[in-house]
Amino acid sequence: MKNVVLITVDCLRADHMSCYGYKRKTTPFIDKIARKGMFFKNAFANGPNTRHSVPSFLTSTYPLLFTQEAKTGKFHEGRKSVADFLKENGYMTGAVHSNPYISKFYGYDRGFDYFNDFLLGQVEDEIERSKISKALHEAVKGFKAVFMKKLPHEDGERINIEAFKWIEKANEPFFLWLHYMDVHMPYIPPNEYLEEIGVKKYSHVKKVWLGKKIDDVKLREKIRDDEIEDYINLYDGCIRYVDRTIKELILKLEKNYSDTIFIITADHGEEFREHGDLGHSEKLYDELLHIPLLFYGKGVKKQSIDKIISLINLVPTIFYFLDMKKKDMKKNAWLQGKNVFESDDFFIAEAWKDERITAYRDREWKLIVKGKEKELYNVIEDAKEENNLLVNEKKFSKKVKELEKIIDNHIKFLEKERMKRKTILQKEKIRKAMRNLIMRNK
Repeated sequence: MKNVVLITVDCLRADHMSCYGYKRKTTPFIDKIARKGMFFKNAFANGPNTRHSVPSFLTSTYPLLFTQEAKTGKFHEGRKSVADFLKENGYMTGAVHSNPYISKFYGYDRGFDYFNDFLLGQVEDEIERSKISKALHEAVKGFKAVFMKKLPHEDGERINIEAFKWIEKANEPFFLWLHYMDVHMPYIPPNEYLEEIGVKKYSHVKKVWLGKKIDDVKLREKIRDDEIEDYINLYDGCIRYVDRTIKELILKLEKNYSDTIFIITADHGEEFREHGDLGHSEKLYDELLHIPLLFYGKGVKKQSIDKIISLINLVPTIFYFLDMKKKDMKKNAWLQGKNVFESDDFFIAEAWKDERITAYRDREWKLIVKGKEKELYNVIEDAKEENNLLVNEKKFSKKVKELEKIIDNHIKFLEKERMKRKTILQKEKIRKAMRNLIMRNK
């Protein structure tokens, strides 16, 4: 059976990658992989940030299947991840990352034999920390950033080191998920990667100060528009760094483990004030949803695909390449997506911020609905989503009703799915209790 390496990069928007036509050579290695493998030009996340997107793409389920996840962050047991499935099919499963929102504390280690999030006790400490100790903690963090050049996350090189250590001990076949945080704010790339993409160098202190401002919600609002170019330069430098990190990973693994499929994607993109904000808040515009996706390796044919697809198709497509599509049909009850070859020609994205926000997107149209607020864009004529056609136009009412019906049906579908999964979990709980009772009576 083939090994699977799933590489996800936090905050990596597709239109800042050279393989997607970006003006800077940010991804020279990934460009080569894209030309050799299966390259998706129009892949989208189903949620705008980690808390919405990761539970969705790991399980082929929609972000708001369980709305309490968006509030608590806890990975719901009503979702079954790709790691669960592959472990049941004889795979060793491992994960390495340093994102606190998808840590053991929130239950994301479920299904993994090995799960290294570098965060032992840190999430709990952050929750319990008082205002005074938080201020002290921020001061210490600032000292480390300036004088020890310590980032708030582990860099890609450290992620690779830990991944190689685990793989050397793991049996084949293995499934490895690596989530790189280098493209996430505060954007502090080594200057050599800024030079490689042809932008000016920044002093380390300058990078730390810019990073401090964008990483702090209150300071972020005070960032001037003329500073945005600096942030984009640093963001692009981070992409160039992570491209080199991915190169080191893939070249070493494909040399030693030739029977391996590699997948490169992102959990979501990043906004640079295209719609008024910086970062990745609960919005459903393309700068947050359009992400890279490519498959490369054993059994993957060279192909460039224009079709609109989303990350809900990721897990079924992995199963397709592992020839698990007709095997163990029980798993289909857990998956809400289809593989990319059978998927619909549109996708649904969603998020929760005080209320549901839902978007329908196909090749031509995008409808965003938040309560009574609606936005309609023709994304062929208005790729930047600047001209809401519903502001002054009534002639699109038929199109809006058509797309709203799809969204309404989607919401009803999720309501039925919640009930179905609640029943499945109750039955499993009863079976487990019965097994324990039998064991005690033996």
